[in-house]
Amino acid sequence: MSAAPPGNEGHPGFTTPQQDAQIEELKQAIGGGLSAPAGQAWLRVNGGELCELCRLMRARDWDVEKAKTLWDEIMAYRAEHQIDTLLQRVIGSQEPQSATDLTYKPEIKDPAIAKCLGEMPCARWGFTTEGNALEIWRINQLRPQDILNRCTQAELTQWWHYWAESALEANLLGSAHHEKPLRGTVLVLDLKGFGARHLHTAMLRSLVHLFGIGQSKYPESMSRIFILNAPTLFSGAWNAIKPVLNARTRRKIIMTNKAMHEDLSPLIPPQNV
Repeated sequence: MSAAPPGNEGHPGFTTPQQDAQIEELKQAIGGGLSAPAGQAWLRVNGGELCELCRLMRARDWDVEKAKTLWDEIMAYRAEHQIDTLLQRVIGSQEPQSATDLTYKPEIKDPAIAKCLGEMPCARWGFTTEGNALEIWRINQLRPQDILNRCTQAELTQWWHYWAESALEANLLGSAHHEKPLRGTVLVLDLKGFGARHLHTAMLRSLVHLFGIGQSKYPESMSRIFILNAPTLFSGAWNAIKPVLNARTRRKIIMTNKAMHEDLSPLIPPQNV
């Protein structure tokens, strides 16, 4: 088997015979969980059974036992927080994102999630040329004390569940529309305007909690992460956030003090600029 193109290792179509055997072993270990309603719901938003089994294995460095534990933890967490029905409760039958209209936003039916969405400085801005959902955070719009005054941690966690679930659906839409393999979100953190007010201990603690959910309950959901306009001051916040990110996620991060990176610009369609 020839070497997989960079970034495709361990994805469907780019696995080794040994990895194929490990995937089959994981499938047998999970057993009926794959065909249960909760399992089927999770498999659908992750591109199907093979995509998800590969994702679990990549997330746990091809350790079958650890990958099985990860599956069990995800299923238990989703049941505890009723996540399978979350999008239906929040946006009904609306699409979370449009494949053609950059200005489209679904109507949010949950007041707490709508409130948090209005406070958090993030948005999805179409898709990359590879069909990834393109998510942009503009840190100069982040006002930590205002967020903590207006949103409880429980509300922020519920918003984060919605944001993560809608990202899965958006990536399915982008992959199908662009006829590209499902690879996850491209995240851009624009740190222009980052200052001392962003080194807010309680806000950093809250973000670490949310990012931890992303790492443990939505593994391998990010394709690339670009941190732009990174000032020296950001090192303090980065030191707080970095430990919650696993080694695979950290390898996907490109950080620069410039406003653009040569690896990011080809991914942004002209209509998104």
